[in-house]
Amino acid sequence: MLTHLHPAARLLVWFLLAILIQLLAWPQLLALALLLLCSGAPVRTHWWRLLRRTRILLLTLFLVFAYGLPGPAPGGLAWLPSYDGLQEAGVHLLRLVVLLGSLAWLLVPLGHRALMGGLWYLLRPLQHLGLPMDRSVVRLALVLEYMENMPARQDWRQWLLPQPEAGELAPVIIALPPWSGRDTLAMLAAGALLLAGGVPWQG
Repeated sequence: MLTHLHPAARLLVWFLLAILIQLLAWPQLLALALLLLCSGAPVRTHWWRLLRRTRILLLTLFLVFAYGLPGPAPGGLAWLPSYDGLQEAGVHLLRLVVLLGSLAWLLVPLGHRALMGGLWYLLRPLQHLGLPMDRSVVRLALVLEYMENMPARQDWRQWLLPQPEAGELAPVIIALPPWSGRDTLAMLAAGALLLAGGVPWQG
């Protein structure tokens, strides 16, 4: 699904998709979730990893939304959230789950270098305003590289131990394919979907 897009186009499509997810009702969210599940085993695996890492946050947000709306509770039990709260919490939780799936769809095919390249491609016009976008993107690329290759730590106390000095840094090389008509069509299709479908589907 859109696997051969320019990294910058893929980033923009994901940004529009993230906006659209906030406008969809639960039937359309389920359809989008099924579509993301068809994106391949690597995307599904990364999606599941993101869900595991954010499970406490997802549970907390569900409880906040569930108890945020007053109304009759199931079985008349006052300590349970209301029907309206449960419905609202379920929709918001589904939106977050689908958003994480779209993030997996973005990250898995690109890799860190292509992702940083797409980000640099989008932000490079800001260089005309005097902002050091090259340095910022390179720093972000190095942070992601370090996090990816960082050895696992079994105890938080190990973070307090002295770390070995870093050696000479290798240059960061970002290669980008040329922008094509396929990327423009994908952008137009994503924008049309957001404008034509998002608002009528809302709530």
